[in-house]
Amino acid sequence: MIMDVAENVKKYFLKEYGSWSVLIVSYVAGACAAHTFTWLLFPLFVSLALLINSKQAFMKWLRNVEDRKSSFIMLGQLLTAAIILVAIFRSEMPRLMPLLIIPALYLLSNRLAGEHALITEILGFALISLAAVLAKFLLTDGIDVRLFMGVAFYFIAGVFKIKALIFKKIQDRIFTAVYVLLSIFVYRRFYIPVIILLPLLDNLVVSATLYKVKLQTTGWIEVVKSLLFLILFVSYY
Repeated sequence: MIMDVAENVKKYFLKEYGSWSVLIVSYVAGACAAHTFTWLLFPLFVSLALLINSKQAFMKWLRNVEDRKSSFIMLGQLLTAAIILVAIFRSEMPRLMPLLIIPALYLLSNRLAGEHALITEILGFALISLAAVLAKFLLTDGIDVRLFMGVAFYFIAGVFKIKALIFKKIQDRIFTAVYVLLSIFVYRRFYIPVIILLPLLDNLVVSATLYKVKLQTTGWIEVVKSLLFLILFVSYY
């Protein structure tokens, strides 16, 4: 019985470790930006983790809409996350409703364009970056668009870098470099210190050289970059 439960947990655990890394860093960045603390940060993180993890069951259900088990697990995670969110934010929930446009667009793009389409992956990282906004909203009762732009624009840069490394096409290399320049422009427009984007120097190196490393090494490079981003964000934001 215990073995069956463990196997089911493993089967429906989202193995996109990059997504988990982005969720944790975004959430910590949002909490640190508030310069205060409450124990409610822990259940809020659990609810966001359930929402992210529900993607595993959602994709299984998309591949086979008659898979009742996957649909049940997906809905169970979504319902549990929703209950936690309502319990935490209560009367403030209507103020958060406009944020639902991003998950709605992500689900639509996933359905129409596919899981690995460029627009879907961009929306996916934008969706996870909302963790920063929710963490700070919980602590300060304010929706920080500037915070969202700072976090989302950094993490979306990884989409272009990975595509450049995988497909090695000249247009992907150009997009990687142009996106870094776009991020600098956005940071300046929102009065966010550009030094926070220092880890994206690696993206420019990739655009220029397409250095070759193992996929696992690339993953660790992104983790180190995310930690550096978090340190810079906490220090300068």
